[in-house]
Amino acid sequence: MQKGVKFRIYPNKEQQTIINQTLGCCRLIYNKGLAMRNEAYQNGNKIGYSQTSTMLTELKKQDDFVFLKAVDSIALQQSLRDLDRGFVNFFQKRARHPQFKSKHNRHQSYRTINQGDNIRIVGKYIKLPKLGYVKVRQSMEVGKINNVSLIMTSRFMMLLLPALHISV
Repeated sequence: MQKGVKFRIYPNKEQQTIINQTLGCCRLIYNKGLAMRNEAYQNGNKIGYSQTSTMLTELKKQDDFVFLKAVDSIALQQSLRDLDRGFVNFFQKRARHPQFKSKHNRHQSYRTINQGDNIRIVGKYIKLPKLGYVKVRQSMEVGKINNVSLIMTSRFMMLLLPALHISV
């Protein structure tokens, strides 16, 4: 059983710009992966996560998509994993066909994973990849963090999934 903890974060202007760029890049990669999978499905081919991940690697090498190197690479990979999970749920009749993500949706988020202790809470700040230290309003203590979802609605929120061991 996992329990998520939600905190409000207060990024500065530079960090807000990086968060917005990351949200845009995740949306771009998700939409490109969805278009690639839809096209292959119409042609009778089957594409999985590994082919879309290869597409991400090839996009990063192109001059038109240099900006993909400036954002958190784990977040881009997680958006492709979310797309893959959406297709698994669709083919198992648990959900509708995945939709293209819109820039004008009020609820935008991206997820990143803690690798090598790159996400940790230090005092009143949380260290996040590519963002550095972001001020956080912490209402409770959290142990080791597995992953973080940054959520932007009218304000910036952060959903932590700590490594909790809850016996049921």
